Amino acid sequence: MRETISSERYITILEQFVSTQLALEDRPRIEWFMQDRARPHCTEKVFRFLDEYFGNRVIALDYLKFTGTGMDWPPYLPDLTPCDYFLWGALKDTVYGNHPSTLDELESTICVACNSISAETLKDVMSNFILRLRHLIFSKGEHLENIVFRLQRLLDLIFLDCL
Repeated sequence: MRETISSERYITILEQFVSTQLALEDRPRIEWFMQDRARPHCTEKVFRFLDEYFGNRVIALDYLKFTGTGMDWPPYLPDLTPCDYFLWGALKDTVYGNHPSTLDELESTICVACNSISAETLKDVMSNFILRLRHLIFSKGEHLENIVFRLQRLLDLIFLDCL
């Protein structure tokens, strides 16, 4: 999407997401929706839309104040997006390392970079995400500062081998 994301455009994206979810109605609707504090995400129209589809299963800044349900964005909440800890940075390095100078070049470079992600890399991203969630549970939700999960994973494997 080349346009600036407004709350109206964001709702269009959400509608597409929800229509995909509705196509999977053979399973219970138990998912939670979590969004950051970007300005287009925190409007009355967006909150009404989220409330209609997700009800109290939303984690978002000011959502609780607006709807009276859901969960407010906790302070110092570590992002729970698997791609935030490695993949986005690696993609950004690849894309901007090619120095695209036009929007068309940028779009093309992004597509090439995304298509070049190996299955092994995606498995590692998800393994590290699961490990991060385990650390989050162990720390009872406290902020996790500067933990190197690849090293921790290696240490865990060595420890398990020693048992």
